[in-house]
Amino acid sequence: MLTVAGASGAAALAGCMGGSGSEDGTFVNAYTGNPADLHFNTSGIQNYRWPAGRSVFAPFMKYSFGEDEFLLGALDDLQVEEEEVTLTFRDDLTWDDGDEWTTEDLDVQLELAEMSGSSLWGYLEDYEIVDDKTARLILSGPTNPRILKFELTNFLVDTKADVHEQFLDQDVSEFLQWAWEDPVASGAFSFVSKDQQAFEFERNPEFYNADNVNIETFLIESYGGNTAQHQALMSGTDVDGSPSLFAPSEIVDQFPDHVVEVQIPAKWGYGIVFNHDDPHFGQRAVRQAVAHVINRQELVDNAGPRSKFVTPSPCGIAPKDQEYWLDDWQGDFETYGADEKQTDEATQLLEDAGYSLEDGTWQDSSGDTIGGEYYSPAGWTDWTTMSQTVVSQLNDFGFDFSVSTKPTNDWFNQYSNSNFAMGSLYWLPGGSRSSFPYFPLRYQLWDEEIGGGHNYREKAQSEQTIPGRDGGEMSVTPLDTVDQIAQQPNDEEARPYVQEAAWHNHIELPFLGLVSKHEQSWVTDDEWSIADEDSPNRQVKWPQFWWPHEGELQYDG
Repeated sequence: MLTVAGASGAAALAGCMGGSGSEDGTFVNAYTGNPADLHFNTSGIQNYRWPAGRSVFAPFMKYSFGEDEFLLGALDDLQVEEEEVTLTFRDDLTWDDGDEWTTEDLDVQLELAEMSGSSLWGYLEDYEIVDDKTARLILSGPTNPRILKFELTNFLVDTKADVHEQFLDQDVSEFLQWAWEDPVASGAFSFVSKDQQAFEFERNPEFYNADNVNIETFLIESYGGNTAQHQALMSGTDVDGSPSLFAPSEIVDQFPDHVVEVQIPAKWGYGIVFNHDDPHFGQRAVRQAVAHVINRQELVDNAGPRSKFVTPSPCGIAPKDQEYWLDDWQGDFETYGADEKQTDEATQLLEDAGYSLEDGTWQDSSGDTIGGEYYSPAGWTDWTTMSQTVVSQLNDFGFDFSVSTKPTNDWFNQYSNSNFAMGSLYWLPGGSRSSFPYFPLRYQLWDEEIGGGHNYREKAQSEQTIPGRDGGEMSVTPLDTVDQIAQQPNDEEARPYVQEAAWHNHIELPFLGLVSKHEQSWVTDDEWSIADEDSPNRQVKWPQFWWPHEGELQYDG
């Protein structure tokens, strides 16, 4: 048994209040993105944005980074056994149109999850509905209980049978392309309207924890990037918080005292994705040379040491988890120089691979230079700084890159369409699941988020020969090894597979992990009571959405 701890309307409202509306119980979030272009279909990821979805949909469960503890939301009980998982939902779980939530809704949700390739179905053979509030997931084999719990933290009560069942008999593409504009809510807030300026929500009286919520109006206002959000927080009156916003020390020093920073482990961060079909970056030696050239500490120093830190070894495991999982293997891992440029090592690798330095630029035997456009997301100021630092370091060594910033959707599309050589991309999938090595290690091999556009999937399923720890060689089929992690009942039995998978990762470098960070989330406490620092809810993603659930973000004006 799981252990549980304790459209135009929005713009007009925001405008008449001059931004922050806490005087009448209105909470204003700053966020980047045009609400008019966004929707509430959580499976249609291209134009779905999580802050709006988390406003209206209740989570199955959450994870506290501070307590290493799983907290129940819409679930009343969770039992994980060797061959099955029993989900029991709250009796008072309802939709904001007054309909009771039942496992008929879950039935449709699980069918659509299977159709759309949800990672949960990688562990399931089937499921059965027990009664109106209980369902049983039948596992396909032994599965680590923590994996299943982390998977369930990604599930929201976002599927209403009479709305979604229309897609069961259609091609899955119809469901994935569907823009749900008028959602039926199960969470703390109900949708009111959206336009180019803001999403507007109101308190949902049907929510099972409605007594915890005294926020009458909840706004997510559109800002044009990090700088605009910084200015809004500096004003002291324009906004009440920002779910996720990078702010360096010199900016934080300008915030009023009532702006509170909540740091949460991100298990996410800046890295490099390679196109493994590229004639240069498809070669292990070139990827390793890139790793040796980049001084990771310089990226942190330039882009924000307040919240960022280097990864000790690029090996597919979150930095602060490496010591625990690698154990006595850790000293054998190549660091590639976390705080230095190892140009001698990089030079040797390229020369051994048949490259030569001609007029200051590395070329292959055909005279082709190593380089191209290096893509980075526009508006992500810290990422722009790190991309410029990476390209400067590589070009100083003799590569030929130029930074190309693109809107987020276009940035993703370059990778999904394999239209790149090498570029910036997060190397950990993020969220609580990245605390367990299976998820980031598998993500780097498979990368569902860009549809495998880095072209490593075929290699991941093939037997490879790589250098071993003892100086000899070892054979490994990477995906098989990673999948073995998921099948172990506990950490000790999973560790040998984690070590082998990480060893392969740090040699092959399907991705290059450079930097990770703490998330910076922002709330104000001049007119709002917020979660205490020792609360198990303090380090749950995200304060603006989970704290109202628990009654720990309330208007005190």
